[in-house]
Amino acid sequence: MAISTQIEAVYRRALALRQLAIASPVQQNLLEQALAELHSVLEELQASEEEVGQQHQELISTRNSVEAERQRYFDLFDQAPDGYLVTDARGRIQEANLAIATKLNISQQFLIGKPLLVFIAEADYSAFYAGLDRLQQTQSIQNWELRLWPRQGAAFDAGITVNSICQRGSDRLQFRWLLRDISEIKLNAALNRQVKERTRQLQQADNLESGLKRITDKVRDHLDENYILQAVVQELVVTLGAFCCETASYDLALTTSTVRYQATASEDDSSGSASPSAPGQTIQMAAFAAGYRQLLQNQYFQYCDIAPSSMHGYATILACPIADERGVLGDIFLFKPSTEIFNEAAIRFVQQVANQCAIAIRQARLYQSAQRQVEELERLNRLKDNFLDTVSHELRTPMSSIRMAIQLLGITLNSIQAPPPEVIEANRYIQILEHECKREMNLIDQLLDLTRLEAQTEPLELATIDPSLWIPRILEPFESLISLQQQRLKVDIPPDLPSLETDCMHLQRILTELMNNAYKYTAAEEAIAVSAVATLDGLRLSISNSGIEIPAEELDRIFDKFYRIPSNDPWKHGGTGLGLALVKKRVAQIGSTIEVISANNWVTFTLTIPWHLGLPAKAA
Repeated sequence: MAISTQIEAVYRRALALRQLAIASPVQQNLLEQALAELHSVLEELQASEEEVGQQHQELISTRNSVEAERQRYFDLFDQAPDGYLVTDARGRIQEANLAIATKLNISQQFLIGKPLLVFIAEADYSAFYAGLDRLQQTQSIQNWELRLWPRQGAAFDAGITVNSICQRGSDRLQFRWLLRDISEIKLNAALNRQVKERTRQLQQADNLESGLKRITDKVRDHLDENYILQAVVQELVVTLGAFCCETASYDLALTTSTVRYQATASEDDSSGSASPSAPGQTIQMAAFAAGYRQLLQNQYFQYCDIAPSSMHGYATILACPIADERGVLGDIFLFKPSTEIFNEAAIRFVQQVANQCAIAIRQARLYQSAQRQVEELERLNRLKDNFLDTVSHELRTPMSSIRMAIQLLGITLNSIQAPPPEVIEANRYIQILEHECKREMNLIDQLLDLTRLEAQTEPLELATIDPSLWIPRILEPFESLISLQQQRLKVDIPPDLPSLETDCMHLQRILTELMNNAYKYTAAEEAIAVSAVATLDGLRLSISNSGIEIPAEELDRIFDKFYRIPSNDPWKHGGTGLGLALVKKRVAQIGSTIEVISANNWVTFTLTIPWHLGLPAKAA
């Protein structure tokens, strides 16, 4: 330490001078005083030297600490996971850490002095220069993205934060760059966006599917065209979030479109409920020729009005035809704010709804047409029945008179003793005439019975009977007729059948007609079988005849009025074709059922009669 040596030398010289002064007799007191003061100063100087030495040691320690911190900073700078650069104002690299060198696939030493521009994608040159210009005026730029091209590697997206500082002792700017590889972050963000978009699409698809199911359920089972159109516009507004929906029907003959229903989203209802109305506005297709031309070709379109309409303002409009393979029935117009569009999923949904609507409308129109035809047929049938009823009543009185006259004439002719051949021949003609008159009277009676049964004007007269005894009594008159035609009768009626409560007159007429039907259409040597079985539902009575089969296509018609099975009358008894029609009416009148089957050369009519009809009964 040079200053310490010099102080030591001065101290020794002052001590020598003091000793010399003591030895000299000249001004001894003054010199001693000066030397004493000098000694004091030297002691203070020595103390100061010790303090300076101590400060020097502290300075060395501080410098070592600063150097250690500098090394630590350098290590942090160099080993940081993110890339760090220091550039001058022109973007030339002055410092670079290991992370950015690794990212750029180049050594740190090679980076020093290189322009950062050489590692930036050409498409980002203008953004880079604009950023440098901004840094001249601002202190930092954050969230800056540039695409970097490493040496012999794939490009990556970098998120950049830049701070500008002035170099110590000068006005020159330095830029400190923090660069992060955000490729994975952007990829994850893109994947998240895709997931969100896919989720949105799935939610929309689920919403549209639910909407389509609701619409299908509403229109599928309804045959009212007005209800169908109203339900469709309501559901479309709710499902698609449109602020208005209209549906119209076309009159292609008049080339007009009539708005049938309109639904608008309710402003005070967040659920988007619709308020239907039926404006009834008729539009000439020529007024919107381009649009209706496309709709009539079964093509949808989406557009925005150039000028706002008085009703909807500026809007995005989707027009979709309601059409099937037979033609275009109408259209659906949907309205959204002009800032929104109908995406492909929404358009497909509207097309599906339009298809369902077309099917439902076509079915409704077919049903209405069928209803009109049915009503017309019912009207004609009533006219026919009224005519038959009138004719029957008008014919019964003269036919009764004619029959009485024939009987009297027969009695008169039979009273002649030894009649001549002419009288005998006339008597034979009278018998034929009486037989035909009887047939006509039977026809008139059946027509009157049918009219009364259809009108249901006659109340039931219930009685309790023992079917084990009652049924054989009904069959007795047919035994001789069946024997005369060489047919076989088989009767299987259990003796212990429960009592039956029913209208005996109707049941007797039913059994009589079925037995007449059996013996008339059964050939000789064939069998007629009658059986009864007690079931929980009631008495099951079957009447069968063999040697005959009815074609399957004829079975459904044998209960029709005036219908007779062709070429199936071996005994030529003839008939009116009303017998089985009366049977079916009487069966329904007593709350029973009847069915017929034909198989294995047998025809079987099975009658099921309930044990009780629930009406007050009287003793048989």
